[in-house]
Amino acid sequence: MSELPPSHPVSCPRSATVMWINWTGVACMIAAACILRQMPGVADLTATLIVIAAFALPLIGLEALLLRGRRAPEQPGDAVPGGPGLIGHTVDYSEEGIDWHSPANPSFSRFGVKLIGLWTTLAIIALIYTIVPEYSAALFDPFWSMLEIAIPVFLLVSPAYFWWADGRMRQPLDGYWHLGALVLGWSNDVGLSKIRQHALGWTVKAFFLPLMFAYFHGNIINFRGANFSELDAMGWHYFFYNLLILVDLGCIVVGYALTVRLFDNHIRSSEPTWSGWLPAIICYQPFWGLMGPQYFAYRTDMDWGSLLEPYPALQIVFSVIILGLMGVYTWASVSFGLRFSNLTHRGIITNGPYRFSKHPAYLSKNLSWWFEALPFIAPFVFGFRGQGWNGHWAAAAGNTLRLLAVNLIYYIRARTEERHLSHDPLYVRYALWMERHGIMAWVQRLAQFVRYKPPQTRVEVRREDIDSGA
Repeated sequence: MSELPPSHPVSCPRSATVMWINWTGVACMIAAACILRQMPGVADLTATLIVIAAFALPLIGLEALLLRGRRAPEQPGDAVPGGPGLIGHTVDYSEEGIDWHSPANPSFSRFGVKLIGLWTTLAIIALIYTIVPEYSAALFDPFWSMLEIAIPVFLLVSPAYFWWADGRMRQPLDGYWHLGALVLGWSNDVGLSKIRQHALGWTVKAFFLPLMFAYFHGNIINFRGANFSELDAMGWHYFFYNLLILVDLGCIVVGYALTVRLFDNHIRSSEPTWSGWLPAIICYQPFWGLMGPQYFAYRTDMDWGSLLEPYPALQIVFSVIILGLMGVYTWASVSFGLRFSNLTHRGIITNGPYRFSKHPAYLSKNLSWWFEALPFIAPFVFGFRGQGWNGHWAAAAGNTLRLLAVNLIYYIRARTEERHLSHDPLYVRYALWMERHGIMAWVQRLAQFVRYKPPQTRVEVRREDIDSGA
């Protein structure tokens, strides 16, 4: 394996989002939710849509005004030292989006084929929603009510948008066109890889958006109905905990709902392997409901709040730690702005907590679960309370092992995400920088098996060339 001479030190690449813009959207989201608390006459679904718009519209406007110049992608050759040698092992995403400089050149025939592809996609998704029993549950009622409002607007706006985008896309023969060509029987012109990526991207949206919208709607209802005068110390803990989840879900819903090239937050690629999909979707309903209680049930009725109830000072310490970890988790979601999505690449995020860790959301969330569940503490607490030392060790060991199994699932998710994103040379550059400067760099030095490995097989990057000051 040859070693390339350094062309320049590796530095942390520019993020696809700007944090102050994202925080502006969060401030507007929270302000809208607080105002709607004082307006009980506004229906819950209407309130949910207003809060979503309060987050999305400022981001759309500010990015359009201030970041248009940043939408020119960085060059793949700048990815790592000796970058030009990486071409062929990575994907050039510079041709995926809108060309903002050349004159528009739409094609009526191409536009028509794309609309056929769009309507075919929506018809297949509607059929799946109809025949899968899970989607008849009451949990998803708010989502169906939202669609009654959104579908007419979508049908009105989408043709105009498709016509506008067709004339400005660097690669106008996208997944919609290839699917439409397949429906029309143009088999010689169809690219199955394009259709597969198109199908995977829409599967991600169709799977996650109903679930996240339903959760977000429930959080809006709880936030509007919270009675501050009745909250004790633990009540305030869970209020702020749920507020963090509300912000997190708001970012997630907007990310799944708005996936368009106009906003530069389109899907560059979708995870193509089962090994990437399985550890991701297993963490969500209905799969977690089927497997979690049986194989991964690490929680008991004696969580941190009840275990530490006799020790109020320690209870406050744990509350601060848990809220801090969940704050990092929410901060990570905010960092994506309009671009949040599981199992897809929609731009490399290097700001916010991603400046310190490649996987801050997974790291903080998994740590919070240890503080919340305290699976190995119960024997000591019961023993000191005089309830006996026997009988709790086996349960504590089982809960600990089950929580470790959950941690393992998220570790696999992190590794498969790295593998997917590493087709983008900017992510390779980011990951190599994080290997030296991230808060988990010491773990990679101690345990070689967790060290980041670039996908290139014929290029060995000299790690000593990574700039320690960048």
